[in-house]
Amino acid sequence: MNSSRIPSRFLAAGVAVLIAGSAAALAATAVPFAKLSPADRLTNAPDSTVVTLGPRTVTLGQLRASHRAREASLLRAGSLGSAMHGRLTSTVRSGLSPGIQGGTTTTVQGGGGTHTLVNRPGGAINPGSLAPQAFVEPSSQYASSPADMKAFCSAARASACLYLPPGQEVTAQSYGVADWDGLVTQSQCAQEGGSWGSIWNGSFCAFNYPASVTVHFTPAANFKLTQTANCDPSTFAYKVDTHGAIQISLSFPLPVIITTDDNPTCVVSVTPGG
Repeated sequence: MNSSRIPSRFLAAGVAVLIAGSAAALAATAVPFAKLSPADRLTNAPDSTVVTLGPRTVTLGQLRASHRAREASLLRAGSLGSAMHGRLTSTVRSGLSPGIQGGTTTTVQGGGGTHTLVNRPGGAINPGSLAPQAFVEPSSQYASSPADMKAFCSAARASACLYLPPGQEVTAQSYGVADWDGLVTQSQCAQEGGSWGSIWNGSFCAFNYPASVTVHFTPAANFKLTQTANCDPSTFAYKVDTHGAIQISLSFPLPVIITTDDNPTCVVSVTPGG
């Protein structure tokens, strides 16, 4: 994923739609998206309808494809989270994650796969040291997130979890990541954990994801732990403090409009005293 890419499908600042039957009519027939009926937005207007997104243009067909992709990712989120949990568990069982003895704060960048904690001066690695049970992030940490992130994090059962919808163009700020969908009804928006709001005199559904998460856990008396993680390095970076904190955050400069890749997730599992 290229964090500097200019999006071509969606802009969180708002949208307006142009409907016309010929190339000559397109420039002269700008119709605000708010004036389109739900049926026109979803099916009645042709896919070839040109849509302006601020200064940019795409087709209504592209917006529909983005909408369908979002709905499909919602259905897959739980199974994806379960698969991530399986990867974390199998890594710990294989003994690939060493325990960390002593030290203060340990920082590990995601790298596209499973990674082990690297100790800092003052600590010594204790290979193969495993603890009986990993700390699980309280569901209250992601209770206000959209339904797909809740399903993913609940199934992942990790110590810390962050998620973005795959293949979507989103606006990322330090306080959160917004994915706008103008093809979702108000009732569907509420069911899927979105927020209904007005932009450019039109109503849209905003799916707001956290840009970072910090989870606190009770450390072992000797600050020894075992940890493993599976993170998308182009989207997330994470840090683990052996004294009892895990932080996951976006790995690129903010604010920015980006297109998420096919697996923008990060899960970290920590076992105190491992």
